[in-house]
Amino acid sequence: MGELLLCNEAIAAMPYYIEGVSINVYSIEELNYYIINNTYLLDADFMSLELCTWIENHARLPKLAMHLRTIISTNGRLSAFVTELLEYTGYCTKEELKSTHDALKELEEKSEFECLKIRADRLMDKKKYTAAIFEYKKLLACEDARHAERVLFGNIYHNLATAYVKLFLFDIAADLYLEAFKQNGDRKSLWSCLYAYKLDNNDIGYARIVREYSVTEQEINNLDSVLKGVYAEASDNCGESRPKKIILKYKEDYRAHVI
Repeated sequence: MGELLLCNEAIAAMPYYIEGVSINVYSIEELNYYIINNTYLLDADFMSLELCTWIENHARLPKLAMHLRTIISTNGRLSAFVTELLEYTGYCTKEELKSTHDALKELEEKSEFECLKIRADRLMDKKKYTAAIFEYKKLLACEDARHAERVLFGNIYHNLATAYVKLFLFDIAADLYLEAFKQNGDRKSLWSCLYAYKLDNNDIGYARIVREYSVTEQEINNLDSVLKGVYAEASDNCGESRPKKIILKYKEDYRAHVI
């Protein structure tokens, strides 16, 4: 997870796999660290019997597993489940415990639509773009999305498109940015559509959008100016020793974002 954690409990030979963010945890401390730093990514699926089994058999904490199973069997809330886990192990501070508990209680008062939106946005913030795409698509398919304001609906499409850009899938992104503009009426979404076409070297698509949506000469000049700045920066950073390093960095970033 990028940091050194002091583990007082057993290190599991078999990790627990957290689906959705594709993370393996090998100790109860790692699990608690994940919870504290990814509270808004937790949902009801986290509160599973599989996790209880791992805690009992691999983290070797049978009493904690028993308490957590009781919460599940009595239809307890996620906030109670997580609080029990954090309190039992004593990993976090009182402030961290309260912050985590309050955040989960807040989510429990929100609609499914609101929770999905928060979760998808947090995944974007953490550069988990593939997972964010999955959540944004779930969000758009949600019943509440059909009754959402058009601006909000369009902004979700815009964020989904941006996730595809981060994965270098510019053709898909261009279509989604255009749909975003149709919904939210925000010229920024239209400009992003043009950016995506440029990055995809799709001159036909670019020209079509300029023609059909009356893109002004000033807007085109602004777009060209921004792109020239990007290309100039890339060129300046590409000395003889730089290209391989840059390519390796792109690969590392891509893998990190997809996992």
